Amino acid sequence: MSALKSADDFPKDGEALNKSKTGMLKMVFLAVGVVGLVLFAILAMTGGGEDGEVSRRSMMAYSWLFAVMFFLTLAVGGIFWTLVHNATNSGWGVMVRRLMENLGSLTPWILLLGLPLVFSSDFKSALWEWIPEQAALIEGGEKYAEAHLEAEKTKRAKDLEVSKVDFKKLETETAAALTKAGENKGEASFLNERLVHAKSKLAELEEGQLDDKALSKELQVHFMKHGDGEGGHGNPLLFHKSGYLNIGSWVMRYIFYVIGLGGVIYTLRKWSIAQDKTGDPKYTLLMRRFSCAFIAVFGICWTFLVVDWLMVLDYTWFSTMWGVYLFAGAALSSMALLIALLTYLRSQGHFKDTVTMEHYHLMGKLLHSFVIFWAYIAFSQFFLIWYANITEETKFFLLRNTDFFNTYTITLLVIGHFFIPFAALLVRQVKKTPALMVAISVWILLMQIADIYWIIIPERGVSLTGGAQLVIPGAIWFDVLAFITVGGIFGFLLLRSLGKSSLYPSQDPRLEESLNVVN
Repeated sequence: MSALKSADDFPKDGEALNKSKTGMLKMVFLAVGVVGLVLFAILAMTGGGEDGEVSRRSMMAYSWLFAVMFFLTLAVGGIFWTLVHNATNSGWGVMVRRLMENLGSLTPWILLLGLPLVFSSDFKSALWEWIPEQAALIEGGEKYAEAHLEAEKTKRAKDLEVSKVDFKKLETETAAALTKAGENKGEASFLNERLVHAKSKLAELEEGQLDDKALSKELQVHFMKHGDGEGGHGNPLLFHKSGYLNIGSWVMRYIFYVIGLGGVIYTLRKWSIAQDKTGDPKYTLLMRRFSCAFIAVFGICWTFLVVDWLMVLDYTWFSTMWGVYLFAGAALSSMALLIALLTYLRSQGHFKDTVTMEHYHLMGKLLHSFVIFWAYIAFSQFFLIWYANITEETKFFLLRNTDFFNTYTITLLVIGHFFIPFAALLVRQVKKTPALMVAISVWILLMQIADIYWIIIPERGVSLTGGAQLVIPGAIWFDVLAFITVGGIFGFLLLRSLGKSSLYPSQDPRLEESLNVVN
């Protein structure tokens, strides 16, 4: 049995990234990202499209969403693993926790790459049909109200006069009835209440129903729900969802996601790095306590983010398991990336005496757990929707089980995403062999790409061609360009983050536990 390692045998300031070995790679990533960004912007700005053709800009909106969402799942997964590590007071993972923190710290940057999706009117309109449809409804409602306001005011005025006559009649009848009721207090009370209610209704008509603003708003709502009966169609479903799906709150929620997710990882990483300098154990306690609360912030932000950006690509569709499905994929793919990144750094001379095969084994078990969890959630979502057989729900899978996407789903998501990595990770020795773990991790990352592509891209064909075709010829090259561009920026930011502090928390009080972990 080998001797136990002591934290005192390692530098107090930890281990810095060897920038001479990674500097060139970082510059390559940056060059790829910048060139790709410029090329993508030029193609998007010059891609309006001719009449009757699908515009290049519209196709590229889906490409950018696909690329941003894939790399966002990796970054958000880094936040999740950081939170879980701290909240559970994990000792074994101290050695790799800084990698989780650095990966999670990219989240606000990737969200900022989503700015074109949020603020470009062409991108928004191409991706989220509820935005132009809602604008058209509002415009139609305003025109309807303007055209019918005077006629409705005249009608309401006549109704008010009739109501006044009816009230006078009721008042006379009530007075006679009260006289007749005599000592019967119950009947007298009922008659008085009826009169008060009628008077209140009359006052409401006099004060509010003839107010131009109130009446105009009422006419707009009527149009949105029912149309005008003359060819102008309303949209009651979109109207009832407008409390959540409106452009103002949608943008505000995006800002909340940037602040919420970014604030969580910034705070935890700041405390972690501060502990490297002072060795004060208070930071461990702070990270543990606050991570328990931050998990709720993380869950809320991620769930609503994937609803706002992915589920409402078709605003008529819904799934109550959507947030956890995307979370499972994010946790799985980010752990795969962490394993691949750790192995790359070890190949550059880092973590030689600190990370052992026991760490790989533990990370492999987590990877295996989330392969199973992802499959469980994916199947549960499919099964419950299939069993309920509700039209608004089944349309999602009907679209993705048609033509090319049927083979795609079975081959990549059923076999590739679950059965292959599940079987491979069953073997203990595989989880202790870095080369095999990297191969499996790369495979899982490829399957995560396939999953995000499967979620987003089928909507492009249906939305932009009116259902005429599921796959738009040539659009895949925009997908590749967007992926390479965001990937280049992601790689540069990750290497830059790794170089800003020690590669592992060098003053964490549980460092020796991680150095000597056995499982």
